[in-house]
Amino acid sequence: MKPHVDILRRQRRPGPRRGFVLLAVLVFVMLLSMVTVSLLFRSRAEETAASASAGAEQAWAAALSGVEEALRAASAAVPGNETWADDPAAFRGRLVTEDGADRWYFTIFSPGDSSSPVEIRHGLTDEARRIDLNHIGAADLAKIPRMTPAMAQALRQAVGTGPDDADPVDPVDPLATTPDDAVGRADLGDADVVPATVPTLGVLPVRTAGPLTSLDDLLGVPGFSWSLLHGEDANLNGRLDPNENDGDEQFPPDNKDNRLDHGMGQYLTVGSYERSRTRAGRPKIDLNDPSAPLPEAGLPASFTNYVAALRAAKVKLRHPSEVLEASVRSKDEQGKETEIASGITKEELPLVLDLFTTDAKDRREGLVNIGTADALVLATLPGIDPALAETIVSTRGGLGADRRATIAWLFQEGIVDAARFKVIAPQITTGSHQFSFHVIGYGVPSGRYRVLDATIDVAGEVPRVTRLRDITRLGLPFKLVGDILEEARSGASL
Repeated sequence: MKPHVDILRRQRRPGPRRGFVLLAVLVFVMLLSMVTVSLLFRSRAEETAASASAGAEQAWAAALSGVEEALRAASAAVPGNETWADDPAAFRGRLVTEDGADRWYFTIFSPGDSSSPVEIRHGLTDEARRIDLNHIGAADLAKIPRMTPAMAQALRQAVGTGPDDADPVDPVDPLATTPDDAVGRADLGDADVVPATVPTLGVLPVRTAGPLTSLDDLLGVPGFSWSLLHGEDANLNGRLDPNENDGDEQFPPDNKDNRLDHGMGQYLTVGSYERSRTRAGRPKIDLNDPSAPLPEAGLPASFTNYVAALRAAKVKLRHPSEVLEASVRSKDEQGKETEIASGITKEELPLVLDLFTTDAKDRREGLVNIGTADALVLATLPGIDPALAETIVSTRGGLGADRRATIAWLFQEGIVDAARFKVIAPQITTGSHQFSFHVIGYGVPSGRYRVLDATIDVAGEVPRVTRLRDITRLGLPFKLVGDILEEARSGASL
């Protein structure tokens, strides 16, 4: 019996092979689980990435729809009518499309400036309300806050023109992005503080003489800096955010005076012009061209004789305004000297300014719009002192759109006399043809958004975008909360 018992004991004892198989099975199951989890994670990550990419493209497309709307509105702008400057019904919360998950909107806005109590306008900014640095002329740059004589001199040297001037050196655009960059995501429920960051700039090359392509080119001019151009407005939204009114606790440095320093950039531009066209869109007539015929309608008969006498004497006018209350001495066939009056008074002045020019140039560069420029900018122009600038700004607000459509109102309203008007007229306009603005494209309820900084030009035959920067990385410019959010969710126009 004993051998039998030993045999049974040997049969019940587990062998090492069975333990190894069990261990292998456990390892296999664990590896399979890890592979499964990895695949699920990768699938979820790809799904999340695809969703974020689609959101970025949708937000970008919504913002571009806003740019298209700005082009349309700017193309329809007429002198004297500035409804495009602040029109919430046209530019605020415009529905673009609905994709089943989000409703996509755009809002066009312009950051505030020092001359306006409004932080944000839902509209466009006229570039002709600023000083064109590429066509400074005799403008007194020293009247711009924080512009020192040395900076003004360096600026004029940097923008020097000539056939041998090299192309300007463009500093690295700290905000340049592509449509595929990371999309912003706003918490539409409670965003108390707008994120604000300013990019770190590398060492910028000193510019060689040549036209500026953007205000950022000034960063390569001695004396100019980001803070001088943009002041305390670190995120370029035109609003006084908490971090811009806390002293040195958070970036940027500020004086904690409960007012936003907008910087000198609000007074400057690098590209404003208008074509030499009448209000009807026809080329203007050159008064100095002996072969150019003069229209008879609306003008006194003496004007034809006056211009003929000027041409015969080879007298060149510098600007059409010079014919106002003017006369010229001329000799008749018998050699007798006579005085021929132009016959142009304040009644005929608007027509003369509309119909005529004094050269063959098709573009008028750097004119300042007296209908949109603030007093500080107007006061930089020769012939306009601060008191007169304030009078111009206060008077224009009480005039109708038809009256403001021509610069003649300065003389017609008795703001200046004929002599002063002839000094000022060659530097001013009432036309708006280049505009800048910000546009945000965003989705509700996802909160995905893109913010673009744009400049457009509608002076040519085809309206065009001249500058487009993605500034989403600077954060949401304003909160989309409360009634705005509820209106968006209900499908109402913001």
